[in-house]
Amino acid sequence: MRELLLIAAGTLFGSCLGVTMMCLFQINKDCRIKRKEDTDYEKEKHSEDCTL
Repeated sequence: MRELLLIAAGTLFGSCLGVTMMCLFQINKDCRIKRKEDTDYEKEKHSEDCTL
C-alpha cells in the first residue's frame, strides 16, 4: 500500500513539475520572439506577456 501511495504522489508531483516547466519554456520562447521580430504586431501581441 505504501508503494502505491509513493507511486501516485511521485506521478502527481512529476506531472505538475512537467507542466510548470513547459509553461515557463513557452513564456521564454514568446519573449525571445518579441526581441527578434520587433514589429508593431508583435509588440501588440505580446505586450501583456513580457515587460522588456
